[in-house]
Amino acid sequence: MSNNPTKRFTLLVLFQAWQDNATELVVVCSPELGARIRYRVAGNLYEMSPPPAYIVRDVIAELGRLAGLPDGAFPKEGIIDLKLSTGHAKWKIHMASADDECILTAIRE
Repeated sequence: MSNNPTKRFTLLVLFQAWQDNATELVVVCSPELGARIRYRVAGNLYEMSPPPAYIVRDVIAELGRLAGLPDGAFPKEGIIDLKLSTGHAKWKIHMASADDECILTAIRE
């Protein structure tokens, strides 16, 4: 695992949501909503312990890097494919803008 704390935190969030059988993961950092990470399991939305607000924008950027999203125009979509000891965790990522929520949908094959 990486020594970079933002990357480690981002991978932990993705792994935890996958292990909990989440179908959707939402990362938000806005003045109105603050810093929030939520995920949906069996139709119910759960809030993760809120991270420090200063790290969430970096987490969103790291999600974009993991998906190989290019810099530049929005909206952006891509796939994050993480190798786990039990197989792969795949997420489809959608980013409407740099200041909007980042939505990931689990791809379970």
